[in-house]
Amino acid sequence: MRVKLPGRVLHNAVKAGVSIVSATDERQILRNLFLVATVEGLEITATDTLVGLWLKIPADDSVKIEKEGRAVVNAHNLQRLIDTVANKDVTLVGGPRHFQVNATGSRFKMVIEDVNDFPKIARFSLRKPYITASADLVAKMIARTAFCAHDEASFQLMHGLLVRASDNELRMVATNGQRLAIATTSFDQQSGEEPIDSELVIPADAATAVNRIIGAGTRTVDIQWMASFLNFRTDIGEVSVRALAGKFPVYGRGIPNNLKKVTLDRKTLIEILKQTTAFKSPATNFVALRFADNRITFHSRVDGAGESKIEHEFVWDDEAHSLTINPDFMIQSLVVMRGEDVDLEVGGEMTPTILREHSDDMKNFCVYAVVRQ
Repeated sequence: MRVKLPGRVLHNAVKAGVSIVSATDERQILRNLFLVATVEGLEITATDTLVGLWLKIPADDSVKIEKEGRAVVNAHNLQRLIDTVANKDVTLVGGPRHFQVNATGSRFKMVIEDVNDFPKIARFSLRKPYITASADLVAKMIARTAFCAHDEASFQLMHGLLVRASDNELRMVATNGQRLAIATTSFDQQSGEEPIDSELVIPADAATAVNRIIGAGTRTVDIQWMASFLNFRTDIGEVSVRALAGKFPVYGRGIPNNLKKVTLDRKTLIEILKQTTAFKSPATNFVALRFADNRITFHSRVDGAGESKIEHEFVWDDEAHSLTINPDFMIQSLVVMRGEDVDLEVGGEMTPTILREHSDDMKNFCVYAVVRQ
């Protein structure tokens, strides 16, 4: 192998690959990147067996493939080397025992692994149906839902993100039992003549790896549902995520039909909720909301610490209404939303509260369990 290319181009690709690789994985081979040089360009593969990442740097005037070949090198060591020469042109040279990274005045030599030991990853297949959607919207959907999944992987499917395509609609859902996030949008097109009606549940934290390729300036992303993998493809690479086994929790019954709605400025609401969390304790993390007299009153109290009370005026022509929320949950939702305004929807006794984003191209809302006063 012998490849010449700008260090900054290689740096970005290696950085994406390293984000998949664990430096402490007991399986030595998984700490590496698999580099393949062909006449078409340089391919970089990384995997932890749950997520597989495949990137391609196409050959052009600045990326020259002088000799084809393959090499498996330690991911984190390679990144540290490339960081030091990212502003220079570099030459990658792969031999039978060593791998070299050369730049003007610098030469690094690395030990390599057997290429035959590197595991294969699930690749995108043109023989299987897939949909094409806006890369920007898909990235937003992941950001606005995945955070609502349960933090503990032992909770299995509640640690996952449901990704479903049906009736020309792409939907993502995540829940931890106390909150529920749903985002939907229409997709541009699909392959084949038969309508796609498929769903898979993937680990929510693994789903964020998808944004590493679809958030890199690409216009569209292809999404493909395989038997046990969900594949994403853009013009710069692919990500495959192994699906979780089992059925996603039934979430539709947890969406209330609230009739009372308050429209608030998103940034203002974030600041108010942050103020209400000035006093905290491990046992108390709730804020009381009262809707009355054309204002919302946010009230929190922590025994032995203090209390906060913030009032915000708005139009409320209904009877007084009170509920208790977890402000941290709502702040997490609000910071990933981007619209200027949000709707806070409240209902009857013991009815969950909905926080809904204003958006023209995507429907997004979060449902929160509440404690009525």
